[in-house]
Amino acid sequence: MIEKLPGSSGNILAFRLFGKLTEADYRDVLTPEIEKALKDHPKIRILFTLERFEGWTVGGAWEDFTFALKLPKVERMAMVVDESWDEWMTWVFKGFTKLTQTELRFFRQERNQEAWDWIRAE
Repeated sequence: MIEKLPGSSGNILAFRLFGKLTEADYRDVLTPEIEKALKDHPKIRILFTLERFEGWTVGGAWEDFTFALKLPKVERMAMVVDESWDEWMTWVFKGFTKLTQTELRFFRQERNQEAWDWIRAE
């Protein structure tokens, strides 16, 4: 599931991702919010908080791949992760961001405020 978090405004978007992500999560929540922000801002920043993350359905994996095509318009991305985060997923995200020049940082849940401060910093 994907839900938009309070604190999202302007070019800064925040989402909580939990459980298994589906095609509908991207279609109904993530993609419309990103497209709306990109209409008003040439670059956006995204904070993802992952809790009990279980991966993707097949459709969700495809939508995640197509989301990656929008990464050149993502200036910064903060990933707040819990103990369910697997280290191999760090490499996947770093690979995408290297191709797109997106600045990426990972934070543990106890450093959530630090992630918000970084995503908002000029």
